[in-house]
Amino acid sequence: MNDLPTDGAGKRAILYTRVSTDEQAEKGYSLRAQDERLRTYCGIKHISVAAHFQDDASAKTFNRPAFTLLMEYLKEHKNAAEVLLFVKWDRFSRNTSEAYQMIDRLAKLGIDAQAIEQPLDMFVPESRLMLAFYLAAPQVENERRSLNIIEGVRRAAREGRKTSGAPKGYMPGRDEQNKPLLRPNNDAQFIREAFTEMAKGIYTREEIRKRLSVKGFKCGKSQFHRLLSNSFYAGTITIRAWRGEAERTVRGLHEPLISEELFARVQEVLQHRKGYRRGKSSRRRDELPLRGHLLCPKCKRNMTGSRSKGHGGTYFYYHCQKGCTARVRADIANTRFDEYLQSIAISREAAQMYAAVMQDIFKEKEGDKTGELHSITGEIVRIEEKMFTTDEKFVEGMLAADSYNRLKESYASKKNALERRRRDLADMDSNYMQYARFGLSLLTQLPECYAESPLEIKQKIVSSIFPEKLVFEDGGYRTSPMNEALALLVKNNAGLRKRKKGKLQDSCKQSLKVARTGIEPVSQP
Repeated sequence: MNDLPTDGAGKRAILYTRVSTDEQAEKGYSLRAQDERLRTYCGIKHISVAAHFQDDASAKTFNRPAFTLLMEYLKEHKNAAEVLLFVKWDRFSRNTSEAYQMIDRLAKLGIDAQAIEQPLDMFVPESRLMLAFYLAAPQVENERRSLNIIEGVRRAAREGRKTSGAPKGYMPGRDEQNKPLLRPNNDAQFIREAFTEMAKGIYTREEIRKRLSVKGFKCGKSQFHRLLSNSFYAGTITIRAWRGEAERTVRGLHEPLISEELFARVQEVLQHRKGYRRGKSSRRRDELPLRGHLLCPKCKRNMTGSRSKGHGGTYFYYHCQKGCTARVRADIANTRFDEYLQSIAISREAAQMYAAVMQDIFKEKEGDKTGELHSITGEIVRIEEKMFTTDEKFVEGMLAADSYNRLKESYASKKNALERRRRDLADMDSNYMQYARFGLSLLTQLPECYAESPLEIKQKIVSSIFPEKLVFEDGGYRTSPMNEALALLVKNNAGLRKRKKGKLQDSCKQSLKVARTGIEPVSQP
């Protein structure tokens, strides 16, 4: 390939210009500027322009829309041009090996590839070295830029800052030092509610997502699933393993939306469901809610369940393992269990009394919590005073910039930790009472809740009430040991019904009222 002669009369050229998305604002790289340079060059050299193709894609490969059209044009219009012109070699390619292959392909089509600002005479062997430099330099520049970005992101993460994009519920912001620091946005309230509802272990992720969507929270199904496993919302940042560095988790400087305890509870729920689906999903049937919870009355082994087709249709049975003939129709066993739950449900009076007792216990401890809150508030005030003093010293030149930044970050981290603790203390009792009222509410209407729940929740209810297996025999259930706390409630339930006088009755009237709202937690009116 020869460089274009000074007098290029009669030569025909195809112009190629390219700019990638990240170069749009870079001076000198605009498509218009490249086009002007090429046409000015052709005018001086007396070269006619046969066609012009322009790309807005990366030069890492030749799989670019316009370049693909260019190659098709050359195949369909043979002898249409003798030269392919571009401004610099990095407009042609940033991949050395692919560039050499493409130059050879063009040569076979009778086309010289030339950069007008970096001309090369390919008949001179040394030009190959220059070409390698022109092609490799942009590639090295790209890799260095990419490496710098990665290292910058990881350095910020080690400091507790996330700079690679704000998760849903946060927006970009700046701290007192004008450094990047994500701030909660309007979606934060939905994130908190999502974790709170998930921790109850009652609803599926999709049920929670749809309920929040009605309230205005826009989040895709996959994104919502990832969201519930992101520890960033609990105040931590995960730094992935890279180049010999092991993966690790650091405390973030951002404001967490939930506590670490709540995040841990949600992960337990998700892990339990994952294991359940992996182990039993293929065997789950709505007609067999007690499968896995029944013990054979004959051989004491676990009973399973299956369906059987007969002349009258399909029937479901609980039956023992191979070698044992124990067998009972599932609809009969299920109905008797529904009746059994009627004897376990506690009265509304009992639920109100226990709610009132728990409320009194929390009130007794209110003084301790108030004292700790007062202490934390005082510590936050002292840290803010230190931050103000640090600012004054820096302005007056009494503190070096690196020392100033180090102290400010240390104070900010301590302040954030104290503020998180203060929020957790303020919410701790109310959250606990919410779960307590919810549990008591469920027990007042246990048969209804069980009947209306999906299969997975039914089996959780059975497991929660009866830690040991149930035995169904002679048309009924043997008395089985139940959850100790529930057993105490049921035992006292009968006595409570006979004592509706005096202080006890007054106490119930003043206690929290439990409404019949299905399986929703009840808020205090």
